[in-house]
Amino acid sequence: MYFNPLINSQYLEEIYGDDILIVQIMFESFLEDIIPTWEKILDVINTKDFKQVSEMTHQVKPSFSMVGLPFLHPKIQELELYAKEMPDFETLLSKYQSLSIEVKQAQLVIEEELKKLNER
Repeated sequence: MYFNPLINSQYLEEIYGDDILIVQIMFESFLEDIIPTWEKILDVINTKDFKQVSEMTHQVKPSFSMVGLPFLHPKIQELELYAKEMPDFETLLSKYQSLSIEVKQAQLVIEEELKKLNER
């Protein structure tokens, strides 16, 4: 099981073994459920409901590891914890926007890898 270098293939093999079907399901779920939730976080930041931002960030955090992106977990956790602390709006927005660049890159890689899996 080898994927784009952004995806930790060894990590995926450790948690799923050789079960490509479960990886495919996790990729689909990530794209259909987690990415839209991640994108909604921006709307919630703009309402300044920081408790909700923290809760939503906490909700999506494990999913990044589950699709082989464990390097994003601590970054998302940092955003979650910052949102819990009655943050400065501009700083929180900046942290989200910066992290969103990496999330978007990860999304594109997952989309491409899922396309390859679907062609098998």
